[in-house]
Amino acid sequence: MLTRTALHRFTRPGHPTVSVTVLPHAGGSASYFRCWVPAAQRLGVELTVVQHPGHEELFSEAPASTLEEMSLIVGETIRNEAERTVLFGHSMGGLLAYETAIALAGQDRELLGLHISGSRAPDQPVSNPRHELPDERLVASIAAMSPDEPCPLEDEQLAAVLLPQVRLEMRLAETHHRAPLPLAIPIILHMGTEDPDFSAEDAPAWERFTSSGTELLAHPGHHFYLGSEAAAGEILESIIARIPREAEDERNTPCNS
Repeated sequence: MLTRTALHRFTRPGHPTVSVTVLPHAGGSASYFRCWVPAAQRLGVELTVVQHPGHEELFSEAPASTLEEMSLIVGETIRNEAERTVLFGHSMGGLLAYETAIALAGQDRELLGLHISGSRAPDQPVSNPRHELPDERLVASIAAMSPDEPCPLEDEQLAAVLLPQVRLEMRLAETHHRAPLPLAIPIILHMGTEDPDFSAEDAPAWERFTSSGTELLAHPGHHFYLGSEAAAGEILESIIARIPREAEDERNTPCNS
């Protein structure tokens, strides 16, 4: 029996410019992206964030065993709205976003767009997997990913509750592997300029995973550059700017009565 995810729809404008569904990083809950709400409201974006099993209201939900399993659940959840949905996945969520796009393509459902942030290509090995580290070193390693930002896991009480789920999801991401299976849509890549995990040198590996080209966008900050209202606005504006012209024309065409 498959586990389940939940969708948190943070904004629901009457005539959205685009529908963006966010897939969080390993250890990331939907609430992490509440800081995106003001920018989404300002830009008229319908913003939805996936809640992974094991987080917040799904704390007792059984975890998925693979990212492929998670992608089937996410894909089924958004299947009927895929043609109006842009997926944005960060870190583990980037790998999951690609797998979800593959799952939807297999059902003749194509996303409006695919944006992947701070994530290695699925065929690239992880040389020093974090999920194998002892607790203290794992927390230090996570804190070093964005040294200018507070790391909740440095609180021992929080770490006792949250670290097992973080480790599990890091294992899912770090052991995930897929040979290139090109999508028919472009892949837009995002990175923090000071991200120790993903740099411009890692971006070309994604070119084999699409037949429609890639583009790399750099944002100020470290691995968790996206956790602010300012970053959210920059990311959402870049998504809107890359909506396919035919989709934009269709949205702007008056309905015939």
